[in-house]
Amino acid sequence: MMVNELLLGHVLLTTAGYVGLIASNVYVLFLSRSRDPHVIRVGLTAWHHSSQVFGPFLLVGVFFGFGLASAMHVSLGSFWLVTTYILIVAAIAVQASVMIPWQLRSNPMLEAGIVPRMTPVVLVLIVLCVFYTSILWLMLARPG
Repeated sequence: MMVNELLLGHVLLTTAGYVGLIASNVYVLFLSRSRDPHVIRVGLTAWHHSSQVFGPFLLVGVFFGFGLASAMHVSLGSFWLVTTYILIVAAIAVQASVMIPWQLRSNPMLEAGIVPRMTPVVLVLIVLCVFYTSILWLMLARPG
């Protein structure tokens, strides 16, 4: 593959992955405002399915990034690139470690008509947005 194709694939897939994950969390957060357990449960199901799509987009985009770095003769050990790896892994870890347990705890509550606290969703949204913005900045500025 040529550099332009790798760049296009990397940008499109990683952006689709991050934006999709962020959007699905925003969707659940907005649905929670209804305070209707059934509506929130439908949102959680949609969140789960969208995560299964957008998570792999992000992963494949990262692999395109490795190919791009190699094609552009950028050291995979560059400070800015290693920092992006850390942020990507941390974002995925936060998404998985917070949202999955929250969903598992929330399902029985929703079945009982109790609306769970939405704080974990807000936390994940903040982390994803900050990390995504930081990664974009690192990719454009390439500090250090």
